[in-house]
Amino acid sequence: CHQVVDDKVLYHIGECCPQLKTLSLRGCPHITDIGLDDIARCNLLQRLDLGHCLLITDDGLLSLAKDLARLQLLSVSHCANVTEEGLAAIAHGCPNLVYLDMSHCKKITDRGLKAVLRNCSGMRYLYVRGASNLTTAELRRAERQVPTVDGLPWRDIIAGDVMSTIEDVKLNDD
Repeated sequence: CHQVVDDKVLYHIGECCPQLKTLSLRGCPHITDIGLDDIARCNLLQRLDLGHCLLITDDGLLSLAKDLARLQLLSVSHCANVTEEGLAAIAHGCPNLVYLDMSHCKKITDRGLKAVLRNCSGMRYLYVRGASNLTTAELRRAERQVPTVDGLPWRDIIAGDVMSTIEDVKLNDD
């Protein structure tokens, strides 16, 4: 199914479905920024999942940010070409975001996260696992401001330490 969804399909969705409120394009390998420009015509869109859409860049997010002020849920997880520029545009253009998954976006830095925290005051869920260019200081700030922050490195380390301790105990018992 995901193999057949491309920018042509998004053009038709943008043309024919202006009332669309939810769209998942998760894992669609042929989606580009051109298709996102067409999706931006669905200006009632509230939920958009772009996770694992590897061709998406900041340009696509800039298009979305111009027209999707009602967006509340966005996933750009594993979108390797998304940086703080695209995230900052989304934060400014989509201030109603309450859920953002930017996990495994390795090009996002503190600047992008700061823009989200500053402009999306209703943010309730933030996923940052694997977003390795974020500093501890900025992640701690996010943890103070957002009720649920998943993927914080120090929580993962604690879980990892517990598992290694359990494994050590098993080894010592043998």
